[in-house]
Amino acid sequence: MASDYVRGEMDIADQKATFGGFIAVTIWGSLLTIVSVLYLTLVFAVGMDWLAGLIGTAIVGGVLGLALGMKTSWYVTLGGLFFFGLVCGGIVQLFGMVIGG
Repeated sequence: MASDYVRGEMDIADQKATFGGFIAVTIWGSLLTIVSVLYLTLVFAVGMDWLAGLIGTAIVGGVLGLALGMKTSWYVTLGGLFFFGLVCGGIVQLFGMVIGG
């Protein structure tokens, strides 16, 4: 049974694809965590205006995407998060103006 094994002849395409997927998920998760923590730090810890923090975070996310060679889906996701942040920040600011007078 052991004599049937020949080193280097096993098809490893599935293992390579699995490892490639794991690396892609790790990079995506890391970048999303970095972008989220950066935005929250700028707004809450530094006290920066939410819109300036959002724009700065989007720029940093774009630069990180370029540095890591991310595909178009990263920039679409970053744009969607930027739009979501604009909508949420605008709603919070509107309610703040209504409640605060």
